[in-house]
Amino acid sequence: MIKAIAVDMDGTFLNSAGTYDHEYFSHIMQRLQKKQIQFIVASGNPIYQLHMAFPDYVDDLCFVAENGVECFDHGKMIYCGQIKPATVQGIFKLHQETPGSTFLASGLDHAFVIKGENPEFAKRIKKHYPRMKAINSLDEIDDPIVKLQMDVPGEITQQMQAKINHDFAGKLTAVSSGYGNMDLIVAGMHKATGIKKLMEIHRWSADELMAFGDGQNDMTMLQLVGESYAMKNGDPRVISIAKHTAPANDENGVLKTIDKYLKTIE
Repeated sequence: MIKAIAVDMDGTFLNSAGTYDHEYFSHIMQRLQKKQIQFIVASGNPIYQLHMAFPDYVDDLCFVAENGVECFDHGKMIYCGQIKPATVQGIFKLHQETPGSTFLASGLDHAFVIKGENPEFAKRIKKHYPRMKAINSLDEIDDPIVKLQMDVPGEITQQMQAKINHDFAGKLTAVSSGYGNMDLIVAGMHKATGIKKLMEIHRWSADELMAFGDGQNDMTMLQLVGESYAMKNGDPRVISIAKHTAPANDENGVLKTIDKYLKTIE
């Protein structure tokens, strides 16, 4: 029997408008709680943004935020990774040397962009990082940095991802969420890191977990769990490694699949 369900947000749980069916989710949550099945939010977004998405259930959920760099269990922080200032500076230098690049540093409580950053990028990213500050230099950062984000022109994304993974090996890992951007996270940390920690705490086995994802940054999580679902709208690489395919995010794919499972055990 499934004891926990982990879901990615963008492109998976959220529809194209960046929201979800709150009434349907509340109905599903009540049934999950009745069956003592834990709902886990596993996202590349920061914890404060995820709390805003689930205001009525913050203390009922587990969160694996910032692609596994942050892990929270029913309101309690389990761990939080941190990127060293010298590494932040190294990526910022690479950003400055790359035409068409954008840069964001994500901290535990705030995100930071340099003043004068591409307005379109700043506007788009604001929904993911509502506590975003514009700063004049990296010296103004007053928060532990847990993740970096660097967007580059699409045609060089794979090349730049490989370069970062080579040049910053042991310090950072560059992963793509499938939307033309790169999340640079603490080396050795990913969504499966957080899921494994929660498994250890709650004594879940991999066979007792179900997970949903659509992007490259979901692959470690999907490869870990017993019941893995790639969204119909997902990256072909993700679909190829998942055991099952769920309806698209714009079709309430996650909730419909959970609903279907619950009906088999109720």
